[in-house]
Amino acid sequence: MIRISQKGRFCAICGTTTGPFLDNFCETCYKKEFPLDINIIENIDVEICPLCGNLKVQGATITTWNKDENLESILREIAKRTIMEKIQSNMYYECEFEDDIEEDKIMNYGVKKFQIKTTITASPFEEFSDFMEEFLTRIQLHRTSCGECSKFKSGYYEGVLQIRADDRKMTEQELERLEAYIDKLMERFEESKMMYILDFKADQDGITCKTSTKYLAETLAREIKNLTAGKMSIAYELKTQAKDGTDIYQNTYLVRLPQYTEGDIIEYEGIFWVVKNIAESQIKLESLENREIKSFDRNRINERAIKKSDSVVSREYMFISTDGENVTIMALDNYETIDDLLKRLPLHKEIGKNMKGFIYEDKNYYLE
Repeated sequence: MIRISQKGRFCAICGTTTGPFLDNFCETCYKKEFPLDINIIENIDVEICPLCGNLKVQGATITTWNKDENLESILREIAKRTIMEKIQSNMYYECEFEDDIEEDKIMNYGVKKFQIKTTITASPFEEFSDFMEEFLTRIQLHRTSCGECSKFKSGYYEGVLQIRADDRKMTEQELERLEAYIDKLMERFEESKMMYILDFKADQDGITCKTSTKYLAETLAREIKNLTAGKMSIAYELKTQAKDGTDIYQNTYLVRLPQYTEGDIIEYEGIFWVVKNIAESQIKLESLENREIKSFDRNRINERAIKKSDSVVSREYMFISTDGENVTIMALDNYETIDDLLKRLPLHKEIGKNMKGFIYEDKNYYLE
Protein backbone atom coordinates (compact mmCIF):
# COMPACT_ATOMS: atom_id res chain seq x y z
CA MET A 1 0.00 0.00 0.00
CA ILE A 2 1.40 3.42 -1.02
CA ARG A 3 1.53 5.84 1.90
CA ILE A 4 0.49 9.43 1.41
CA SER A 5 3.16 12.02 2.15
CA GLN A 6 2.15 14.99 4.31
CA LYS A 7 5.25 16.98 3.38
CA GLY A 8 3.55 18.94 0.58
CA ARG A 9 2.26 22.25 1.87
CA PHE A 10 -0.09 23.00 -1.05
CA CYS A 11 -1.63 21.30 -4.09
CA ALA A 12 0.39 21.78 -7.26
CA ILE A 13 -2.81 22.21 -9.28
CA CYS A 14 -5.42 24.04 -7.21
CA GLY A 15 -3.10 25.49 -4.54
CA THR A 16 -5.11 24.31 -1.58
CA THR A 17 -3.21 23.84 1.64
CA THR A 18 -5.77 21.42 3.00
CA GLY A 19 -4.41 17.89 2.98
CA PRO A 20 -3.89 15.10 2.84
CA PHE A 21 -1.56 15.19 -0.16
CA LEU A 22 0.02 12.64 -2.47
CA ASP A 23 2.87 13.71 -4.73
CA ASN A 24 1.87 17.34 -4.00
CA PHE A 25 -1.72 16.77 -5.17
CA CYS A 26 -4.77 17.11 -3.01
CA GLU A 27 -7.34 14.34 -3.03
CA THR A 28 -9.68 16.06 -5.49
CA CYS A 29 -6.98 16.91 -8.01
CA TYR A 30 -5.25 13.56 -7.65
CA LYS A 31 -8.45 11.70 -8.52
CA LYS A 32 -8.93 13.91 -11.59
CA GLU A 33 -5.33 13.48 -12.76
CA PHE A 34 -5.06 9.79 -11.94
CA PRO A 35 -8.42 8.04 -12.35
CA LEU A 36 -8.68 4.32 -11.68
CA ASP A 37 -6.64 2.29 -14.15
CA ILE A 38 -9.42 -0.07 -15.24
CA ASN A 39 -10.14 -1.58 -18.64
CA ILE A 40 -13.70 -0.90 -19.72
CA ILE A 41 -15.85 -2.28 -22.51
CA GLU A 42 -18.09 0.10 -24.41
CA ASN A 43 -20.04 -2.34 -26.61
CA ILE A 44 -21.24 -5.90 -26.19
CA ASP A 45 -22.67 -7.77 -29.17
CA VAL A 46 -24.96 -10.68 -28.30
CA GLU A 47 -26.19 -13.06 -31.00
CA ILE A 48 -29.17 -15.33 -30.33
CA CYS A 49 -30.07 -18.15 -32.69
CA PRO A 50 -33.90 -18.26 -32.86
CA LEU A 51 -33.82 -21.95 -33.78
CA CYS A 52 -31.63 -23.51 -31.12
CA GLY A 53 -31.13 -20.66 -28.63
CA ASN A 54 -27.37 -20.62 -29.13
CA LEU A 55 -25.88 -17.48 -27.51
CA LYS A 56 -22.73 -15.81 -28.73
CA VAL A 57 -20.99 -12.86 -27.09
CA GLN A 58 -18.46 -10.93 -29.13
CA GLY A 59 -18.46 -13.82 -31.63
CA ALA A 60 -17.73 -16.57 -29.11
CA THR A 61 -20.34 -19.18 -28.18
CA ILE A 62 -20.89 -19.16 -24.44
CA THR A 63 -24.15 -20.96 -23.71
CA THR A 64 -27.55 -22.04 -25.01
CA TRP A 65 -30.73 -20.25 -24.08
CA ASN A 66 -33.46 -22.60 -22.98
CA LYS A 67 -36.59 -20.81 -24.13
CA ASP A 68 -38.29 -21.62 -20.83
CA GLU A 69 -35.69 -19.45 -19.07
CA ASN A 70 -35.98 -15.68 -18.55
CA LEU A 71 -33.99 -13.99 -21.31
CA GLU A 72 -33.76 -10.75 -19.34
CA SER A 73 -31.87 -12.47 -16.53
CA ILE A 74 -29.57 -14.27 -18.94
CA LEU A 75 -28.66 -11.09 -20.85
CA ARG A 76 -28.04 -9.24 -17.60
CA GLU A 77 -25.76 -11.99 -16.34
CA ILE A 78 -23.91 -12.13 -19.67
CA ALA A 79 -23.34 -8.36 -19.64
CA LYS A 80 -22.06 -8.34 -16.05
CA ARG A 81 -19.73 -11.26 -16.66
CA THR A 82 -18.32 -9.71 -19.86
CA ILE A 83 -17.69 -6.39 -18.14
CA MET A 84 -16.02 -8.05 -15.15
CA GLU A 85 -13.76 -10.13 -17.40
CA LYS A 86 -12.62 -6.99 -19.21
CA ILE A 87 -11.73 -5.01 -16.06
CA GLN A 88 -8.77 -7.21 -15.05
CA SER A 89 -7.46 -5.01 -12.21
CA ASN A 90 -5.10 -6.17 -9.46
CA MET A 91 -6.56 -3.85 -6.82
CA TYR A 92 -9.64 -4.68 -4.78
CA TYR A 93 -12.81 -3.08 -6.09
CA GLU A 94 -16.56 -3.42 -5.95
CA CYS A 95 -19.03 -3.15 -8.82
CA GLU A 96 -22.64 -2.08 -9.02
CA PHE A 97 -24.77 -2.34 -12.13
CA GLU A 98 -27.89 -0.65 -13.45
CA ASP A 99 -29.53 -1.53 -16.76
CA ASP A 100 -32.66 -1.01 -18.83
CA ILE A 101 -33.00 -4.62 -19.97
CA GLU A 102 -36.60 -5.83 -19.85
CA GLU A 103 -37.99 -9.16 -21.05
CA ASP A 104 -41.18 -7.52 -22.28
CA LYS A 105 -39.26 -5.10 -24.50
CA ILE A 106 -37.35 -7.95 -26.09
CA MET A 107 -40.16 -10.43 -26.64
CA ASN A 108 -43.11 -8.13 -27.42
CA TYR A 109 -41.55 -5.03 -28.97
CA GLY A 110 -38.42 -6.39 -30.57
CA VAL A 111 -36.07 -3.96 -28.80
CA LYS A 112 -32.50 -4.84 -29.70
CA LYS A 113 -30.46 -2.16 -27.95
CA PHE A 114 -29.93 -1.77 -24.23
CA GLN A 115 -27.32 -0.29 -21.95
CA ILE A 116 -25.84 -1.08 -18.58
CA LYS A 117 -24.16 1.42 -16.23
CA THR A 118 -21.24 0.10 -14.23
CA THR A 119 -20.10 1.86 -11.05
CA ILE A 120 -16.70 0.79 -9.73
CA THR A 121 -15.63 1.68 -6.23
CA ALA A 122 -12.07 1.14 -4.92
CA SER A 123 -9.89 2.30 -2.01
CA PRO A 124 -6.27 2.21 -3.21
CA PHE A 125 -5.06 4.67 -0.53
CA GLU A 126 -5.97 4.55 3.12
CA GLU A 127 -5.99 8.31 3.67
CA PHE A 128 -8.12 9.09 0.63
CA SER A 129 -11.81 8.37 0.41
CA ASP A 130 -13.13 5.85 -2.14
CA PHE A 131 -12.28 6.30 -5.79
CA MET A 132 -15.37 5.94 -7.99
CA GLU A 133 -15.65 5.47 -11.76
CA GLU A 134 -18.78 5.11 -13.89
CA PHE A 135 -19.14 4.07 -17.50
CA LEU A 136 -21.89 2.95 -19.86
CA THR A 137 -21.80 -0.17 -21.99
CA ARG A 138 -24.14 -0.57 -24.94
CA ILE A 139 -25.65 -4.00 -25.52
CA GLN A 140 -26.59 -4.84 -29.09
CA LEU A 141 -28.88 -7.87 -29.50
CA HIS A 142 -28.90 -9.72 -32.84
CA ARG A 143 -31.27 -12.54 -33.84
CA THR A 144 -29.47 -14.65 -36.41
CA SER A 145 -29.14 -18.32 -37.20
CA CYS A 146 -25.96 -19.79 -35.80
CA GLY A 147 -23.52 -21.57 -38.09
CA GLU A 148 -24.74 -25.02 -37.08
CA CYS A 149 -28.42 -24.22 -37.71
CA SER A 150 -27.57 -22.50 -40.99
CA LYS A 151 -25.86 -25.68 -42.11
CA PHE A 152 -28.84 -27.78 -41.08
CA LYS A 153 -31.30 -25.48 -42.90
CA SER A 154 -29.20 -25.59 -46.05
CA GLY A 155 -29.00 -29.41 -45.99
CA TYR A 156 -25.29 -29.47 -45.20
CA TYR A 157 -23.78 -32.94 -44.81
CA GLU A 158 -20.31 -34.50 -44.83
CA GLY A 159 -21.04 -38.21 -44.80
CA VAL A 160 -23.36 -40.78 -46.32
CA LEU A 161 -24.38 -44.00 -44.59
CA GLN A 162 -25.49 -46.92 -46.73
CA ILE A 163 -26.69 -50.33 -45.52
CA ARG A 164 -27.12 -53.09 -48.05
CA ALA A 165 -27.64 -56.85 -47.87
CA ASP A 166 -25.14 -59.05 -49.68
CA ASP A 167 -26.77 -60.47 -52.80
CA ARG A 168 -30.32 -60.31 -51.43
CA LYS A 169 -33.16 -58.03 -50.41
CA MET A 170 -33.47 -56.87 -46.83
CA THR A 171 -36.34 -58.29 -44.79
CA GLU A 172 -38.96 -56.16 -43.07
CA GLN A 173 -37.69 -57.48 -39.73
CA GLU A 174 -34.16 -56.35 -40.54
CA LEU A 175 -35.33 -52.90 -41.59
CA GLU A 176 -37.39 -52.43 -38.43
CA ARG A 177 -34.54 -53.65 -36.26
CA LEU A 178 -31.98 -51.39 -37.90
CA GLU A 179 -34.21 -48.30 -37.87
CA ALA A 180 -34.84 -48.80 -34.15
CA TYR A 181 -31.13 -49.35 -33.55
CA ILE A 182 -30.17 -46.16 -35.41
CA ASP A 183 -32.75 -44.20 -33.39
CA LYS A 184 -31.19 -45.56 -30.20
CA LEU A 185 -27.67 -44.69 -31.34
CA MET A 186 -28.75 -41.13 -32.15
CA GLU A 187 -29.83 -40.65 -28.53
CA ARG A 188 -26.11 -40.34 -27.72
CA PHE A 189 -25.95 -37.14 -29.73
CA GLU A 190 -29.11 -35.40 -28.51
CA GLU A 191 -27.08 -32.60 -26.91
CA SER A 192 -25.00 -31.98 -30.02
CA LYS A 193 -26.58 -29.75 -32.65
CA MET A 194 -24.12 -30.79 -35.34
CA MET A 195 -25.05 -34.46 -35.14
CA TYR A 196 -28.09 -35.06 -37.33
CA ILE A 197 -29.40 -37.26 -40.13
CA LEU A 198 -30.96 -36.05 -43.37
CA ASP A 199 -32.98 -37.76 -46.12
CA PHE A 200 -33.41 -41.11 -44.37
CA LYS A 201 -34.68 -43.73 -46.82
CA ALA A 202 -35.38 -47.38 -46.05
CA ASP A 203 -36.77 -50.12 -48.29
CA GLN A 204 -35.92 -53.70 -49.18
CA ASP A 205 -33.01 -52.48 -51.30
CA GLY A 206 -31.40 -51.05 -48.16
CA ILE A 207 -31.01 -47.95 -46.02
CA THR A 208 -29.43 -44.68 -47.13
CA CYS A 209 -29.08 -41.40 -45.29
CA LYS A 210 -26.90 -38.31 -45.14
CA THR A 211 -25.09 -37.38 -41.94
CA SER A 212 -23.93 -33.99 -40.73
CA THR A 213 -20.37 -35.17 -40.07
CA LYS A 214 -18.06 -37.94 -41.21
CA TYR A 215 -17.61 -38.91 -37.58
CA LEU A 216 -21.34 -39.57 -37.19
CA ALA A 217 -21.52 -41.67 -40.36
CA GLU A 218 -18.49 -43.72 -39.33
CA THR A 219 -19.80 -44.22 -35.78
CA LEU A 220 -23.17 -45.46 -37.02
CA ALA A 221 -21.56 -47.69 -39.64
CA ARG A 222 -19.19 -49.36 -37.16
CA GLU A 223 -21.95 -49.96 -34.62
CA ILE A 224 -24.21 -51.51 -37.27
CA LYS A 225 -21.33 -53.61 -38.59
CA ASN A 226 -20.73 -55.00 -35.11
CA LEU A 227 -24.44 -55.62 -34.54
CA THR A 228 -24.99 -57.50 -37.78
CA ALA A 229 -21.56 -59.06 -38.36
CA GLY A 230 -21.52 -57.16 -41.63
CA LYS A 231 -18.58 -55.73 -43.52
CA MET A 232 -17.76 -52.02 -43.83
CA SER A 233 -16.07 -50.10 -46.59
CA ILE A 234 -15.40 -46.40 -47.14
CA ALA A 235 -15.44 -44.45 -50.40
CA TYR A 236 -14.03 -40.93 -50.68
CA GLU A 237 -15.30 -38.33 -53.15
CA LEU A 238 -13.69 -34.93 -53.64
CA LYS A 239 -16.44 -32.31 -53.32
CA THR A 240 -14.74 -28.93 -53.21
CA GLN A 241 -11.82 -26.96 -51.83
CA ALA A 242 -11.64 -24.74 -48.77
CA LYS A 243 -10.49 -21.12 -49.05
CA ASP A 244 -6.99 -22.18 -48.04
CA GLY A 245 -6.88 -24.73 -50.86
CA THR A 246 -7.49 -27.79 -48.69
CA ASP A 247 -9.42 -30.57 -50.43
CA ILE A 248 -12.81 -31.33 -48.87
CA TYR A 249 -14.09 -34.88 -49.28
CA GLN A 250 -17.50 -36.48 -48.81
CA ASN A 251 -17.19 -39.95 -47.32
CA THR A 252 -19.63 -42.78 -47.96
CA TYR A 253 -19.67 -45.56 -45.37
CA LEU A 254 -21.17 -48.78 -46.71
CA VAL A 255 -22.19 -51.61 -44.41
CA ARG A 256 -22.91 -54.80 -46.31
CA LEU A 257 -25.01 -57.23 -44.29
CA PRO A 258 -24.28 -60.98 -44.39
CA GLN A 259 -25.54 -63.06 -47.27
CA TYR A 260 -27.80 -64.90 -44.87
CA THR A 261 -29.87 -63.70 -41.93
CA GLU A 262 -31.10 -65.44 -38.78
CA GLY A 263 -33.98 -67.78 -39.58
CA ASP A 264 -32.94 -68.41 -43.18
CA ILE A 265 -33.29 -71.99 -44.42
CA ILE A 266 -30.32 -73.28 -46.39
CA GLU A 267 -29.18 -76.55 -47.90
CA TYR A 268 -25.60 -77.54 -47.19
CA GLU A 269 -24.00 -80.91 -47.93
CA GLY A 270 -27.43 -82.37 -48.71
CA ILE A 271 -28.94 -81.35 -45.36
CA PHE A 272 -31.43 -78.60 -44.56
CA TRP A 273 -30.32 -76.16 -41.87
CA VAL A 274 -31.74 -73.06 -40.25
CA VAL A 275 -29.41 -70.10 -39.57
CA LYS A 276 -29.17 -69.45 -35.83
CA ASN A 277 -26.41 -66.88 -35.51
CA ILE A 278 -23.85 -65.06 -37.68
CA ALA A 279 -20.49 -63.80 -36.44
CA GLU A 280 -17.62 -62.13 -38.28
CA SER A 281 -15.99 -65.38 -39.40
CA GLN A 282 -18.41 -68.10 -38.20
CA ILE A 283 -22.00 -69.02 -38.84
CA LYS A 284 -24.04 -71.20 -36.48
CA LEU A 285 -26.55 -73.60 -38.06
CA GLU A 286 -29.15 -76.01 -36.68
CA SER A 287 -29.79 -79.23 -38.56
CA LEU A 288 -33.42 -79.89 -39.39
CA GLU A 289 -32.64 -83.63 -39.46
CA ASN A 290 -31.44 -84.12 -35.89
CA ARG A 291 -31.49 -80.57 -34.30
CA GLU A 292 -27.70 -80.61 -33.93
CA ILE A 293 -26.22 -77.11 -33.77
CA LYS A 294 -22.84 -76.65 -35.43
CA SER A 295 -20.57 -73.73 -36.30
CA PHE A 296 -19.09 -73.44 -39.78
CA ASP A 297 -16.69 -71.14 -41.56
CA ARG A 298 -18.79 -68.27 -42.84
CA ASN A 299 -17.01 -67.96 -46.18
CA ARG A 300 -17.39 -71.68 -46.81
CA ILE A 301 -21.14 -71.52 -46.23
CA ASN A 302 -21.44 -68.41 -48.42
CA GLU A 303 -19.70 -70.26 -51.26
CA ARG A 304 -21.32 -73.71 -51.00
CA ALA A 305 -24.72 -73.43 -49.34
CA ILE A 306 -27.95 -72.88 -51.25
CA LYS A 307 -30.64 -70.64 -49.82
CA LYS A 308 -34.03 -72.38 -49.73
CA SER A 309 -36.19 -69.95 -47.76
CA ASP A 310 -37.99 -68.75 -50.89
CA SER A 311 -38.46 -72.25 -52.33
CA VAL A 312 -40.23 -74.00 -49.47
CA VAL A 313 -43.97 -74.07 -48.76
CA SER A 314 -44.82 -72.98 -45.23
CA ARG A 315 -46.96 -75.31 -43.17
CA GLU A 316 -48.29 -75.61 -39.63
CA TYR A 317 -48.35 -78.87 -37.70
CA MET A 318 -49.62 -80.36 -34.46
CA PHE A 319 -47.57 -82.80 -32.37
CA ILE A 320 -50.03 -85.68 -31.81
CA SER A 321 -48.10 -88.46 -30.02
CA THR A 322 -44.75 -90.21 -29.50
CA ASP A 323 -43.41 -93.54 -28.32
CA GLY A 324 -40.10 -91.98 -27.32
CA GLU A 325 -38.43 -92.43 -30.71
CA ASN A 326 -41.13 -92.03 -33.33
CA VAL A 327 -43.83 -89.36 -33.51
CA THR A 328 -47.16 -88.75 -35.15
CA ILE A 329 -47.65 -85.31 -36.63
CA MET A 330 -50.76 -83.74 -38.15
CA ALA A 331 -50.54 -81.16 -40.95
CA LEU A 332 -53.14 -78.54 -40.13
CA ASP A 333 -53.73 -77.46 -43.71
CA ASN A 334 -55.24 -80.80 -44.78
CA TYR A 335 -55.26 -82.90 -41.54
CA GLU A 336 -52.80 -85.39 -43.03
CA THR A 337 -51.08 -87.52 -40.39
CA ILE A 338 -47.34 -87.95 -40.74
CA ASP A 339 -45.11 -90.53 -39.08
CA ASP A 340 -41.65 -89.18 -38.35
CA LEU A 341 -38.70 -89.35 -35.96
CA LEU A 342 -38.71 -87.52 -32.65
CA LYS A 343 -35.15 -86.29 -33.21
CA ARG A 344 -36.35 -84.19 -36.16
CA LEU A 345 -38.67 -82.10 -33.98
CA PRO A 346 -37.58 -78.96 -32.15
CA LEU A 347 -36.26 -79.75 -28.69
CA HIS A 348 -38.70 -79.82 -25.76
CA LYS A 349 -41.75 -79.80 -28.01
CA GLU A 350 -44.87 -80.90 -26.12
CA ILE A 351 -47.64 -83.18 -27.30
CA GLY A 352 -50.71 -81.24 -28.38
CA LYS A 353 -48.75 -78.12 -29.25
CA ASN A 354 -48.61 -76.54 -32.70
CA MET A 355 -45.38 -75.80 -34.53
CA LYS A 356 -44.45 -74.07 -37.74
CA GLY A 357 -42.52 -75.72 -40.52
CA PHE A 358 -42.50 -76.31 -44.26
CA ILE A 359 -42.66 -78.96 -46.92
CA TYR A 360 -40.07 -79.29 -49.66
CA GLU A 361 -40.22 -81.99 -52.35
CA ASP A 362 -42.76 -83.96 -50.31
CA LYS A 363 -40.65 -83.95 -47.16
CA ASN A 364 -41.74 -82.16 -44.03
CA TYR A 365 -39.45 -80.06 -41.83
CA TYR A 366 -40.24 -78.57 -38.43
CA LEU A 367 -39.21 -75.23 -37.07
CA GLU A 368 -39.70 -73.65 -33.66
